[in-house]
Amino acid sequence: MATAFDRWAKDPFFYAAEEVQESADRMESVYRRWMHEKDFFVSASGDGDNLADDFWRELHAALGTAKWQLEEFERAVRSSDHDLLAGETTINRHSDFVQAISNKISMVEKALKESNLQEKGGE
Repeated sequence: MATAFDRWAKDPFFYAAEEVQESADRMESVYRRWMHEKDFFVSASGDGDNLADDFWRELHAALGTAKWQLEEFERAVRSSDHDLLAGETTINRHSDFVQAISNKISMVEKALKESNLQEKGGE
């Protein structure tokens, strides 16, 4: 019996999914660094104003890239699944992947929105 990875490895979208996953992993890594640095600056100075802009810009760029790649992946997968009459297993695999990456993106977006609200409330 083939494992989930074996099925993915044979999927025509395997390499595209790897690229999307790498972008999401990079976004998550930058997010964790940003959270660490944000906490460091807040505890060191008492406010978040000293948060380095480069972390902020890097996080927004990584988020934008992950979102764009996921949208392109989802569009291509849906078109292909529809055109090729893909089986339920394939459609579910693609859908589960899109949902998992979408959840990661949503988590980062939510944290950024909360951070923006906190910063505006503290002014």
